[in-house]
Amino acid sequence: MPYLPQQYALPILRDDLRRYSSDDSQDSGEQTPRPENTLRRKTPNGTLNAGYDSSAENTNPQKHQLLIHDRHSRQESAHSDNHTFVQHEQRHNGASEAWNGQPSYDWPVPQYRQHYTLPVMDSMLDQMPMHYLSAQQYYGQTVPSVLQPSYQYLGPTASGGQGAGPYGPYWHDGTFVPYRPAAVRDPRFYQHPSAYWSGPLPSTQLVHQAQVWQPHAISQRNQWPMVSGNGPYLSDGATPRGHAYPIHTHLNGDQSVNGERQYSTDYAQSTGPPWPNQDSAAIKPNAEYGPSSPNGRQRDKTFAWALQQYRELLSYIHQTRRQQQQHRQLNGQQMQRPSFYPKPPTNSRSGSFTHVGKRRTASGRLPVIADSVPGLPQAETVPALGEHRGHDSGVNTPDLRASSVWSPSGDNEYQRRASHDQWQRPSQEQQQQQWLPPPQQLLEGYQTLRRTAGSSVSAIVSQPPDDSPPSRAVLALSYMTKLCQDTEWQWTDGMHLGGCLAYALGNYQKALKWYTKVLERDPKHLEAISNLAATLLAVGRRQEAEQHWTKVIKAAPNHFEAVEHLVGLLCNEQRSSDAVRIIEYVERSLRQQNGPDTLKVSDRQSECSSSTSSHSPCRSELSDKILYDFDGDGDGPLPDWRATAASSEPGFGSSGFAISGCENGRMLALIHAKGNMMYGVGDNGGAARAFEDAVLIAAGRQFTGIQGLVKHILTVVLSGTYRPSTDQGATLSTSADPILLTPDQALATAKLCFPHFGELPGLQHVPGGSHSIARKAAVSTTSNSLLSLAKIFQDGMSNASRSAGVTPLSCGVRDILALYYLSLSLQPSPSTANNVGILLASVQQAAPPLQPHQKLDIPGVVPGSGIALALQYYNYGLQLDQHHAHLYTNLGSLLKDIGQLDAAIHMYERAVKCDGKFDIALANLANAVKDKGRISDAIVYYKRAVDVSPDFAEAVCGLANALNSVCSWQARGGIAEDGGKRDRWHVDVNGMLLDARQPGASSSGWIKRVVDIVEKQLSDGEGWGRGALGQSLLEDLVLQMTILVGSVDDVKDRAAGLRKTLESWCGQKWEGARITRLVERATRRIGWHWYRDLYVQKKVRTPSSYNRPQLPFSLTVPTAPTVLPFHTFTCPMSAKQIRLISQRNGLRISVSTLRSPWLPRQVYPPPQPPAPCLRVGYVSSDFNNHPLAHLMQSVFGLHNTKRVKAYCYATTASDNSIHRQQIQMEAPVFHDANAWSVERLVNQIVQDGIHILVNLNGYTRGARNEVFAARPAPIQMSFMGFAGTLGAEWCDYLLADETAIPPETLRPWRRNVDVEDSIVDENNGGDENSWVYGENIIYCRDTFFCCDHKQSAPDAVEKQATWEQEQKQRWQMRKELFPQVKDETIIFGNFNQLYKIEPTTFRTWLRVLARVPNSILWLLRFPDLGESHLLATARLWAGADVASRVIFTNVAPKHLHISRARICDVVLDTAECNAHTTAADVLWSGTPLLTLPRYSYKMCSRMAASILKGALPKSADGVQAEQELIAKSEEDYEEKAVALGGSMSYPQGCDGKGVGRLMELRKMLYHARWTSALFDTKRWVRDLEDAYDVAWLRYVDGEGGDIWLDEVSRKG
Repeated sequence: MPYLPQQYALPILRDDLRRYSSDDSQDSGEQTPRPENTLRRKTPNGTLNAGYDSSAENTNPQKHQLLIHDRHSRQESAHSDNHTFVQHEQRHNGASEAWNGQPSYDWPVPQYRQHYTLPVMDSMLDQMPMHYLSAQQYYGQTVPSVLQPSYQYLGPTASGGQGAGPYGPYWHDGTFVPYRPAAVRDPRFYQHPSAYWSGPLPSTQLVHQAQVWQPHAISQRNQWPMVSGNGPYLSDGATPRGHAYPIHTHLNGDQSVNGERQYSTDYAQSTGPPWPNQDSAAIKPNAEYGPSSPNGRQRDKTFAWALQQYRELLSYIHQTRRQQQQHRQLNGQQMQRPSFYPKPPTNSRSGSFTHVGKRRTASGRLPVIADSVPGLPQAETVPALGEHRGHDSGVNTPDLRASSVWSPSGDNEYQRRASHDQWQRPSQEQQQQQWLPPPQQLLEGYQTLRRTAGSSVSAIVSQPPDDSPPSRAVLALSYMTKLCQDTEWQWTDGMHLGGCLAYALGNYQKALKWYTKVLERDPKHLEAISNLAATLLAVGRRQEAEQHWTKVIKAAPNHFEAVEHLVGLLCNEQRSSDAVRIIEYVERSLRQQNGPDTLKVSDRQSECSSSTSSHSPCRSELSDKILYDFDGDGDGPLPDWRATAASSEPGFGSSGFAISGCENGRMLALIHAKGNMMYGVGDNGGAARAFEDAVLIAAGRQFTGIQGLVKHILTVVLSGTYRPSTDQGATLSTSADPILLTPDQALATAKLCFPHFGELPGLQHVPGGSHSIARKAAVSTTSNSLLSLAKIFQDGMSNASRSAGVTPLSCGVRDILALYYLSLSLQPSPSTANNVGILLASVQQAAPPLQPHQKLDIPGVVPGSGIALALQYYNYGLQLDQHHAHLYTNLGSLLKDIGQLDAAIHMYERAVKCDGKFDIALANLANAVKDKGRISDAIVYYKRAVDVSPDFAEAVCGLANALNSVCSWQARGGIAEDGGKRDRWHVDVNGMLLDARQPGASSSGWIKRVVDIVEKQLSDGEGWGRGALGQSLLEDLVLQMTILVGSVDDVKDRAAGLRKTLESWCGQKWEGARITRLVERATRRIGWHWYRDLYVQKKVRTPSSYNRPQLPFSLTVPTAPTVLPFHTFTCPMSAKQIRLISQRNGLRISVSTLRSPWLPRQVYPPPQPPAPCLRVGYVSSDFNNHPLAHLMQSVFGLHNTKRVKAYCYATTASDNSIHRQQIQMEAPVFHDANAWSVERLVNQIVQDGIHILVNLNGYTRGARNEVFAARPAPIQMSFMGFAGTLGAEWCDYLLADETAIPPETLRPWRRNVDVEDSIVDENNGGDENSWVYGENIIYCRDTFFCCDHKQSAPDAVEKQATWEQEQKQRWQMRKELFPQVKDETIIFGNFNQLYKIEPTTFRTWLRVLARVPNSILWLLRFPDLGESHLLATARLWAGADVASRVIFTNVAPKHLHISRARICDVVLDTAECNAHTTAADVLWSGTPLLTLPRYSYKMCSRMAASILKGALPKSADGVQAEQELIAKSEEDYEEKAVALGGSMSYPQGCDGKGVGRLMELRKMLYHARWTSALFDTKRWVRDLEDAYDVAWLRYVDGEGGDIWLDEVSRKG
């Protein structure tokens, strides 16, 4: 079998995805990516972890990419790295390194078995098999109607957006094969076949048909030998030497069709007419050429011979095209695509690929046959083919090429088949290239067939110049012309065959005339009508072609040739809705009307429906659009196609349609095409039904819907993998947990599901046997439909916008994996492996140990776990295709998730190397290198991603964050809403400032793009979950939420009220959010009832009374906005935007967790009452060398164990720092939960009997918020980790003070106890937009901020220095760090990371420097790239003098950082996001801090004020200092800074003993640190214990609301 190039899927392109096309992508080696649609999961670490779905749905990416299709325009060569898996396996046997030699991981590579030698193809949506062979059996002869060559995939499909190109709707390589006219009638197309046919159809011909078109059947070099003797005529009984296969027909010699004789012939024995008798007398046509006449019998043989020449011409064209392709591949050339429908050929000046010698006359010219067909021009004498006349006239005559049926066409876009990159207008030279010279040149090369005086045909005929199929076809056409003339153009079959020959030779005008004559004689000749349509399209008369094909389909819906090409025509005009309607008409017409239910798609889904949206025709005027009446056909009875001649063929009706089994693959492909088109216009529900129907056809209609097939898959996989009698098998058979299979095990799925080595029952009659291209193509299409269907279900689980109309599978991930397993086993595909890897990466269970698991050298990865298997599938997929960018990207994301950042970067780099324009890989790589501190590289990658996809939200926001982190503000713009209160000073494209308070100011720049993206995502998210609350679910919720409440009357009243509320939510915005919060609130309330029943009321209820309320199954995991909650700290957003961002992230975590299979049926049992103390759990990823540990390391050991017992759950591995060691040593209970799953951690918390669970992460890196969403503890709160609202029902309390969270920023409804509270609190969808915090707040007596410096700072453990000693040490350190700074210089400083600086604050600092001439501004290189940007900005805004006084130093270690902070005279805080831990460090050193709480609703911008108040003494001096150091506005901030700087002076020789207000403030802070509330950790712990006591008592009593500790008496 000759080498077949790698095959690829065809994607659905939309208008907004055309930007991915590139003319130079092939030359550069950078390949155009296909945007991936769906599910993008984000972690709250502030980085983009890969993604998908940046298409028209505008959904948010998640790190793992589900593949609809791998849209790579790869060029194959003889040395390509893309192989079949068998080739790959042979090549890589014995390799000890994974991933093409990567040395980092020694992961064993399993040897997977390849089922077929068929080239590997990506299986995903919009993809078709490598070959689509459909053998239509015609009248007495088998002629291929659609044969798919093994062309490489180069572009998108016709069902894409405007201008997507002339691509087929469903073939494997995205294109149609040119129309191949049917030369004889097929009785299956006629409703009453008795008029055309009697006797059984020769189904045995189908095997021969497949063999004819197998590559090996036409790969012999001497395929077209010269025939000696009488030219085309052989003696009776001879066999043409060009055929190595038998040819049979089964025509009955006495049949009459419309008055015409039907002839009986056996081509194996009679291959051409004998020489005619020249002496016969002239008679009338019927007598001379009638059925019983000698000429009539000779005409039979002439017809048979001519028909054979037509068939051989088609084979010759196909073979020539294949040879050209292989030649181009070997030479590394761009492969030309065959044109779809060529225009009439023109003279070509280009050279040919196929040279066929021509015999010349003595004059050097070919003999001529006069063309006497009425209405056709007479031919002129032309030079012999191959003759080069350039020496005489300078005009070149083209050499002979293969038929123009496959030639590159002219400027008609529809006639071109090429990749999207090739979808350009051809050059003039390209327009002239043809596969054949003008047909007239061939026709003119023969002598005329002349009539003699007798009745016989003239024998004066020359041998053709050679014996190639084109030459013999020209001769055959001449004979048919003569014979038709002799019958006075009454011979329908002859005229029809002549038209086919003319079409195949490229003479479309002649073909038009011949077909027209056929239809004049027989208007219902369907083959002629269809062939005429193809010819009309070839000459540019598209609407007429459409009308003729429509007529054929109306008369014979099983005429697949007409259906397929009309669908293609409509798709090219972006009329996919019309195309779908035609396919559905064919389905309705052919579907078995009275068959069993199993012949239909299961009742769980409705009948396939048309897409509701369609593109307008792009090349036809609206007035020219054909109006279809297909939809009206349902009003009357449809024809019974079971009465056709095909009804006796094997497998008739096995597909559920009235077609023979040999056509099942064709119907399957047509329905698959419909699915692709419906998916392309966003009708996922319709697409899912179509793919389901296609799969059921292949399965032989043996199952009731896809759920029945899934059940069968799971049953046989379990029985074939586990012993049913074992505990494992019994557990898995009844569980909803996914069945986890290795790739080896998954590849055996088809053999387990179907007998005969995995042969699909519905495809057993597809011709050619199990190893034929036709069968493999149908199997491949089935695999694609399975993958497409699974992918839609997978999308629907996480993306509400893509789940509309899709009925989910009953067991979610378990069932989807079953579909993927079967798809993978039918056709191993890297894309299927990719999608399975994505699913498995999210599965938290581990597979039972069926066999020894591979040893993984990655810490924390449990063998047999979902992550371990996901790594295997990604690795397996990369064995199938080493250039699969999506696999590398997803593998990189998974490695990044499990802490292997360096390996992740390597994978991302491999992805970008495979496809330099893959936006998702570029964004992922940017995130990863940014995490490594390579900000400059990250910006480069972000910019590349944005260049490729300007609307890719993750890339845009990632670039904005990266630019902001290094203060690169050029073109930043700003937000002008609120009159500049949020963002006063904007930066234009030149880097200059604009005042937002000026009249006419408007938002602009990349910061506006970020805010606009978020606003749109939030707006789109309001509709999440709409329609999820059905009536039955509504009643279930009402019952669950009222069953434990009060008396019967109370229950009825509450149920009625709740029912009314839920009904008012149905179909409205916020429906999904409201239902989720209601379920979470009910879960918490049921747990409270359980506690009261057990320990207060001593009541016993049935376990079912405490069942966990369930979310609607159709409620998908919502997407989260691209800007994460942490990023809102430095983005000028409104209160509503900040609140909604947190709420969306909280909802995503909630729904994802509540969908977990490990959650028990009942809510978690409550802990026993405190005896003697409350058990408080602290969950954190930061119990290491991290600011949180610096601040809280003593807290857990300072708890009074009579009041609180601390349980610490560390979710990261130990770094062996002193901070980790202290926490681990002092905490009463410390769990190293680094390697624990969420399920295990939750169960441990429940087992520990935790009363109050504290979240010390919030939305920061490493958070395990899923633990809190599972609600393992009665009370859950958050503090110290995240400076803002969590916006989640799984957080009951925040710890704060009135400075950090002003009461006016709270949600008005504060009770937060029972279900009714969640209904009336207007948390979602209320009219009030100014509030941020929905959680209850514990307001501390003093600052809420905890700082352990009094116990752990370097100078705290030493002898306390006197004030004079402190001044001296400070001055000495200043001289060491800044030896060039003059004594009188005032040092302003800021030690924050540079991302907290924004233009308004930096402008103020520069103005302060300008107004205090003897001052400098000390900043940190944090990161170092920011230094150059800030200095350039300073020179631009303030001049060189001021810029020269901005000084940068490197970041110091923690202990030096605290001690050298004393060098500053005053620290100027950042207003957008304050200093937090740094503020405490500065104040501990005694240095004054000037801060501005810019926003009332952003806790992060108010924390420094809270910290400062806590550091000041509780005295009049402290109050005065507070007024001087906390500004009220930007202007007040500047004035205070200038006043403080101007008041300070260092007299000459003062030795650091300065004078002025700043020195007084410094002395106050230095002495107060030993007694201030901020640094009194013991005081802070006692207050916290008071808060815990109050919160627990309120819980037990069923009370809610905020807690003010100053109203609570101190204890302890």
